[in-house]
Amino acid sequence: MLDPIEVIYPKDSQIVNSIDSTFILGNIDVSLTKDYGFIHTLYINNTKITIHKDGGFLAFLPVNPGMFTFYLLHIVEQEKDKKKIFVDSVALERVVQIPEPLQPIPFDSLIIVKEINPPAGDINLRAGDRLQVTIQGTPGCEAYFQIPNVTDSIPMAETTPRTQPYWGESVFGVGAVPDSLLLRGIYTGFYDIPPEVLADSIHLQYILKYPKKDKILKQLSDTILDKSSALQIHKLDSLKDDCHILSSSYSLSINNPDFPFTVRFTDSVQIIRHGPRKGYFSIFQPKGVEAEIVSSEGDWYIAELSKTQKAYINKHSVEKLPKGILPPHSYLSVVRFKSSEDNLKVEFPLSGKHPFRIIEEDKRTIRIQLFGVTTDTDWIRYDFSDPLVEIATWSQPEEKMYELKLSLSKNIWGYDTYYRGNTFYFQLNKAPKNVKKLKGKTIVIDPGHSSDKGAVGPTGLTEADANLAISLKLRDILESKGARVIMTRDDKSHVALYDRPAIAKQADTDLFVSIHNNALPDGVNPFENNGSSTYYYHPHSIVLAKYIQKELVQAVKLGDYGLYHGNLAVNRPTQYPAVLVENAFMIIPEQEALLKSDKFRKKIAKAITKGIEQFLKQYHNENK
Repeated sequence: MLDPIEVIYPKDSQIVNSIDSTFILGNIDVSLTKDYGFIHTLYINNTKITIHKDGGFLAFLPVNPGMFTFYLLHIVEQEKDKKKIFVDSVALERVVQIPEPLQPIPFDSLIIVKEINPPAGDINLRAGDRLQVTIQGTPGCEAYFQIPNVTDSIPMAETTPRTQPYWGESVFGVGAVPDSLLLRGIYTGFYDIPPEVLADSIHLQYILKYPKKDKILKQLSDTILDKSSALQIHKLDSLKDDCHILSSSYSLSINNPDFPFTVRFTDSVQIIRHGPRKGYFSIFQPKGVEAEIVSSEGDWYIAELSKTQKAYINKHSVEKLPKGILPPHSYLSVVRFKSSEDNLKVEFPLSGKHPFRIIEEDKRTIRIQLFGVTTDTDWIRYDFSDPLVEIATWSQPEEKMYELKLSLSKNIWGYDTYYRGNTFYFQLNKAPKNVKKLKGKTIVIDPGHSSDKGAVGPTGLTEADANLAISLKLRDILESKGARVIMTRDDKSHVALYDRPAIAKQADTDLFVSIHNNALPDGVNPFENNGSSTYYYHPHSIVLAKYIQKELVQAVKLGDYGLYHGNLAVNRPTQYPAVLVENAFMIIPEQEALLKSDKFRKKIAKAITKGIEQFLKQYHNENK
């Protein structure tokens, strides 16, 4: 009897976020081998699927919205006298849920379906802010919104048909979005808040109504609906008065007297953002930094850092200070450099702890921005014995934003930022001695995942195990060349994600490499989108990423799946060059089989080592 079919992915009843196709992977029992004339055939939804010699399979098949069933059938036949004789079969059903994409509304159904990208929660706005709203409803209508007790009939306009973006396809696939996902009936509008208006926790009213008779006739003629089946012409006069009203999902307060106020950061590694859960404005704001809050959105405060710079701060990472306390305002009179063997510190004596942002402008230029600081900089004292900084120039780009620009004589290796009391320090880390050689370098290797398995291959190989096996090979090769290697784990022990960069910082590492193997988001074709890829976050890490990617692609010959800027926790520390490597694809049977091989693991390790060596040589050559 055959063993049951094992489906590794997707799980039973799983929600699969796919557009029109997705992948399914697993394994079948191939203990009856071809050596004895046995022939294995696998069908999924009547499509014949290729089976790897180990029994693993991967398919990419069309799906339909709703509860969707994969029907799997494994048939074994034996060939005798040039005839196929049935031996055994086993079947399996795997049911998943495919979400319905948004669909345009037919013109004969007057309805507001939903708000599009509403705020993350209740919002507070003040004079000068802009309220922007977007809804989806019946195409070809007239739309407007009201702010009760404030203003009526703010017009909204229907936009050109827009796509429903799918991030997985955009990032990891070919980037195409089917025309079927074009969405009509999207209306947008805005309102600029005047200074005299007050409102407390009110809900907007969105109104959608049919246009006048002549516009309805044109709308009908432009649609695929038959006029007689859509709307009777004699009803148009009464129909034009119909409307649909929807209240906003959030409340709005305007010129709330509770604002502004000051908050103090309570988390030592706080990140401030450009929007709720959106891109990073600045990372690693230390405990004790204070900022002025001028409005809010859901669980997020909106801080005014300078005249034009606003940032979002999670409410749970700060404490609200008593009304009347302002954030510090410092006048920076002197900047001083202090050199040591390993780094060069830039010292900013301030009156309090200010938010800051570091911008790597290019390989040898860094801009340090301090918010709530006004220049009074009459003195910049260099450490003349250290030529690393060619010149430092200050500027005041706008009120409450001070900037110091460092022009360096060598490429950026890494840097750190911290406060001691109210003095802010920017620490520029120097490259290790004899940089062109691996010998003596401290390198942290991070085998990705541990107690969480990561991706799982068709026959059950876990990414955590594959990552560790490759990392141990890499450690051995690096140590044979004289490097000092620190492993974030060298067994199956659990290591928390944010403990991994902490290990690297404690070890005062020179380089950080995180080892992974890949999978794909739902709906991305693994047969067209696979290969080796490398990820960096800060610009000073991109050269290391490029060299590792080049050597990896040449060595393993699985294809170039790209160099990525990726917002990944292990790549965000600034103190050293850091990369994350995705060597192969766990979910592809042939690549999973390779990852079980010592020879292939060693090939990967050698390629990464060579990439590191090339990076070190390049740094040496550019910075002699």
